[in-house]
Amino acid sequence: MAGGKENARQKMINLMYLVFIAMLALNMSKEVLMTFGEIEREVSKSSKSLKASNNAALSVMSSSAKNDSIVWYAPYETVSKIAAATDELVDFINKKGNQLVPVSETNPDQIFKRPIKIKENEYGRTINGNIPETLGDYERMDNSQAYDELLFINGTEDGYTDAGREFVRLVNNFRNVSIDAIENSNIGSNDTIIKKRWEESTAALKNLVESSFNTDPVKVGKSEDKVKSWLHFNFEGFPEIASTTKITLLEEDALNVVKTLVSNVNEIILGENLSTLRAIPLNVNVFYENSKLEGSIALGKYDETFVASKVKIKNGNGPMKEYRAIDVMENGEVVLEKLNLNVGSAGAKKLTGEIIFVRTENGEDVEKSIPIDHEYFVNPPLANVSNKDMNIVYEDIENVLNITMPGVSNDNIQIISPPTIKPGKNGEFIMVNQKKGRTGKVSIVVKDKLTDFTSPPVVFDVVAVPDPFASFSQKGDKFSANQILTGKIGGTFNNERLDNSLQLRVSEFKVRIGLRNLGVVRNTNGAFNDRLKSEIKKARRGTQITISDIVFSSSKIDKGRKSLFSQNQVVLTVR
Repeated sequence: MAGGKENARQKMINLMYLVFIAMLALNMSKEVLMTFGEIEREVSKSSKSLKASNNAALSVMSSSAKNDSIVWYAPYETVSKIAAATDELVDFINKKGNQLVPVSETNPDQIFKRPIKIKENEYGRTINGNIPETLGDYERMDNSQAYDELLFINGTEDGYTDAGREFVRLVNNFRNVSIDAIENSNIGSNDTIIKKRWEESTAALKNLVESSFNTDPVKVGKSEDKVKSWLHFNFEGFPEIASTTKITLLEEDALNVVKTLVSNVNEIILGENLSTLRAIPLNVNVFYENSKLEGSIALGKYDETFVASKVKIKNGNGPMKEYRAIDVMENGEVVLEKLNLNVGSAGAKKLTGEIIFVRTENGEDVEKSIPIDHEYFVNPPLANVSNKDMNIVYEDIENVLNITMPGVSNDNIQIISPPTIKPGKNGEFIMVNQKKGRTGKVSIVVKDKLTDFTSPPVVFDVVAVPDPFASFSQKGDKFSANQILTGKIGGTFNNERLDNSLQLRVSEFKVRIGLRNLGVVRNTNGAFNDRLKSEIKKARRGTQITISDIVFSSSKIDKGRKSLFSQNQVVLTVR
């Protein structure tokens, strides 16, 4: 392309050649784009966890500042200033409806950090051992247009859009606020040892901030004027996925500054004395047979950055197993669910082992261990079933049952069989109109809906409700006419619980005064009607009034079966 006069055709060929070379320079390989995408995905997950962890640590420090302001107010003030600058930067990057970000078809929510494009996982690609339905379409994020238009514009002094200018301002603000807070902190002003430790740590903290958030212009050529601004050098002309990844890494760097500062401050003030630590099992007390071991083992000192080197656990009669602490510890606790251990059969079990730290002493790595020694119990998944009103269940009536399972709320109890049991009031269950069937027994099977544990059957005998005995409300053998007139026929099973459950009513009965049959009395609930009272008043001394064929009913008796009949008759003698 050098030398000689070029005709129009040659000029066109040369221009196409230049365009082709530029396209080759910009067109990153599929593997590189996917690598950027996977880095962005993992760092984004880490940032969310970091933010939650930092908020929890800052909350603890805030409480400490209220309870012991002499020691903790200065540390809390220092950390909270940097945390606030971090939140301002991270919120600007991720907040929806950012007025400095133009609405576009690919970014309708106006988020500064470009959202990851998504596609269906049509080839069943595996990520972290799983095959997700969708995954990042990083190959479509291979051009620089989105960020170039968002951050840069010709005709301004710095070449930035308002969004680009605000982004740079917030990065500079985070750096300046962090350096100022570290340099002017009053940590340890009342304790010379703490102050000395703090002053020794500030250089490393400042270096961490300055190295990660340096926005000075970057020299890109040999001559002194060959420089680019920090924003142009890092974001102009880069593929969209690369710029998104850089922004996500910047977020993580800011959050890591807060995390490192919190960790340093806690260690400076509290120190680290392993001999004072104790392993404290939490919620490791009672389990069902063959369920998974759950709960956690906490250390006496709480610090989410406090992670051991390895953990050894022996559960019951099982072997001693060794785990990497990073795989099984969270927030200074061993999370037992992550061990994937089964508690096994019923009985008392021992949980033993040790949490091991590696510390450097006299230039050599030395293991320091904290013992684990805890006993817990495993219950068989038995359901406790009792009949509130009776010792057995009766055929064709409502039986009120109390059904519980150890450690299971009433809301999560499910009756597998029989279908005649329905939920009642106040956590009770009602067995409605159970039939005797061929065996004369009913097996009640209960399930915990949360864990799917099913109890062994609890067997009850099903018996017919016996016919009750008739009784008269007045006591004695002989009665005055007035006592008879005001009395009532009733019924009893001679069983207090059955009487209380069924609360019998008298449906009808026959009356004979002397040798005269006076017919059937109905719907008086055992009282004498006016016609009978008139006849009773006429009865002479010594006359016998016989009440027979007494029929009883109850609201809890199956309406489809016959009523209950008295096993006896009542004979009243007039005196």
